[in-house]
Amino acid sequence: MNQSTFFNVSYCTDPLFKLNVLKKTTSVKCDVCLLGDNNPVRYGEFIEKTYSKQVLRVHYFCLLSGTYIEQNASSDGAGIAGFKLRDIFKSYEEYRTKSCFYCRHLSAPIECAQRKCGRRFHYICGYNNSCLTQFFGQYLSYCHQHIPAELCKPLNTKERDCNICYMNLPDVMDPNFNPLAIIRTHCSSECPAGLLHRECVQKFAYSSGYNFKCPLCWNKKFKTHAAKSGIFIPERESAWEREPDAFKDLHKRKCTAVPCVAENAQQEDELSELVGCKICGGQLKHKLCAGVTDENDYLCNVCRDDSFANLV
Repeated sequence: MNQSTFFNVSYCTDPLFKLNVLKKTTSVKCDVCLLGDNNPVRYGEFIEKTYSKQVLRVHYFCLLSGTYIEQNASSDGAGIAGFKLRDIFKSYEEYRTKSCFYCRHLSAPIECAQRKCGRRFHYICGYNNSCLTQFFGQYLSYCHQHIPAELCKPLNTKERDCNICYMNLPDVMDPNFNPLAIIRTHCSSECPAGLLHRECVQKFAYSSGYNFKCPLCWNKKFKTHAAKSGIFIPERESAWEREPDAFKDLHKRKCTAVPCVAENAQQEDELSELVGCKICGGQLKHKLCAGVTDENDYLCNVCRDDSFANLV
């Protein structure tokens, strides 16, 4: 991966769309919302495109959520992440002079979909003020007062932990509680009524791609509910499928641990059984090498790093 700097900005290159992905906090600002926050899990990747010796920088979710930014797919490298540059530039006239309801700064590209509401906001301000963009259908957005009722049902988070990271859930009694900070699960009668941090689900979606499903019952119907709840699910292969020789070990049926501490074990016991990652099934290891006694506790390095750790 090509590492470089541009005005002290660290980035990597995305060969598919021929653009750069800014990786660190910088002083540069998004050309859509004019804000500089960089948090890929919350606001989408901060990407830049060089054209005619100039540079366009945008949060990906600002593009997807912008009410007047048309997406006329450009896959030939001329646009940026599926958007044509001329459509982005044309959209400026619709919102450059519009103030955000929450921060009062200009260039608010999102308009609440509720009829006669008229509130406008930045995606970043919306995320931090209980607003919603649905990454589904027409990608409609709603201000904090007009979130669809089915997503605002009463919650009880007392003594409940997130079913992905097992950390505390936010307190619903907190006056600053954001109802969209928690994603519910209840795909069918067989699915437990789980509660998940929104950022945990988004991280899981980034990692899973096409294979995104309920992390509790593995029902693919959860994808629609998550997208309506503000989760962006990329149309790409899972992280574990993008790894070189990802499934090579499945055919060899050999422990992938280096070193393998169970290889020369004298006794054949339960800890010498081979187990695969509970998410992708890959990176087979003996239970002893994986450091688990229950096969459902084993996550390979790729899935642990991409899906459940290092959450922003």
